[in-house]
Amino acid sequence: MASTQVKVLVLPVLRRYWLFHAWKEVPPQPPGVKPSWRDTVQSKVVASFQSQWTKLEAAPQGTLNHRLFKFGQYVLSKVDPSESFLKALPQQADSLDILYPASLPERLVRRRLRLLAAKAQPFHASRFRMWIGILLPQIPLIPLPLPNVTIYYTIWRIASNRSAGRGAASLAAALELASDAQRLKLAQQLRQLQQQGVQLQQGSWAEHLAAEADSLQQQVQQQKAANSSSSSSSSREQPAEEQQPRQLPLPVFIPDKHLDQLVEPAERLLSPLPESAVLRLAELYDQHHLMEHYRAANRKCLDEQQQPQQQQ
Repeated sequence: MASTQVKVLVLPVLRRYWLFHAWKEVPPQPPGVKPSWRDTVQSKVVASFQSQWTKLEAAPQGTLNHRLFKFGQYVLSKVDPSESFLKALPQQADSLDILYPASLPERLVRRRLRLLAAKAQPFHASRFRMWIGILLPQIPLIPLPLPNVTIYYTIWRIASNRSAGRGAASLAAALELASDAQRLKLAQQLRQLQQQGVQLQQGSWAEHLAAEADSLQQQVQQQKAANSSSSSSSSREQPAEEQQPRQLPLPVFIPDKHLDQLVEPAERLLSPLPESAVLRLAELYDQHHLMEHYRAANRKCLDEQQQPQQQQ
């Protein structure tokens, strides 16, 4: 199976509000290699959905299909941008690159992602249970020859919250692996200082961390080995039940100077990110949905600013 590369774009929108946008890059299958049945089913479902959406978009104004298209746009515009980001994170990948403006500290980017994942897991779990409860009374209405718009919407919200919850869990595990790798690097440096004759203060955090160097190294190596062995096993033709589940790999944080010039994080403390910069980023990374996510994030940011003013 072709390797899956996941990229995450970090965009400061206004003050403390950031937009995270994720997408997958899958190289084309080599000749003679058949895609898995899951990829085939997923491709057919996505193609069918896109075809139906295109037909609704091309419908004349005033028709039922055009009204359904407008309603669909309204529903999608109300989806939280963080939910769209988490839904785009797969559970399996071979690389995870996080692109952020070079002027931002990497530590700050890590912290914002970690807080997002920690907050999203219980939130989407509770919303998943809530929508399940809303669906149960509607089940007897499914066989009736009535418009089942509310049922479809409820099922979509169930699937959306489930997918976002899984994405948050995968992101949290990947960031935890990155934290372990950082701790391992610092522990190895402290161990080298001890070997050179430097005496660490007894009972200090430095002494405890140096003592954990071996266990941290074993833990990180086991996690990397689990991901790599799962990747090699998935490349062979095996039933899905025999493939081992794996999480997102160790994230690589990439400071991008060109992204920094387009976004200008210092200016975002005073004014929101302009649409012209988002359009250039959408063209640069070939991400047509980036503008939709930005507009949703911008609306949410403005709404949050207006709420304190209305309370005053």
